[in-house]
Amino acid sequence: MQPLTSKFSHAIRGIAYALRHDRSYRVQVYLIGAIVIGAFVYFDPLEQWEVLFVLLAYTLMLVTELQNSALESALDQIHPERHSAIGRSKDMAAGAVLTASAFFLIVIAMLVYGRI
Repeated sequence: MQPLTSKFSHAIRGIAYALRHDRSYRVQVYLIGAIVIGAFVYFDPLEQWEVLFVLLAYTLMLVTELQNSALESALDQIHPERHSAIGRSKDMAAGAVLTASAFFLIVIAMLVYGRI
């Protein structure tokens, strides 16, 4: 059985790799992260449940982007040629990212709407 620290090192290495090599993930971490921080500063003080929703939506978006990138990378290695079934798989993974991003935007919009 692997030590717990070894298991975490794989996850941290994967996140670090995505930050260095995946443009979409970097944009979501830094640009959207700045929006999250901006929401915290602009709408200060946020209720605990509002903070929870913002962080949940942001985390969901980052998780789906990591999964999308991992799937695309694996599929490109396994089958580098274009194939309609692989294309659909990639489209569905991208759809998951879009869905999570839409949830994030809805959460931010509701924060803004509730304070107008």
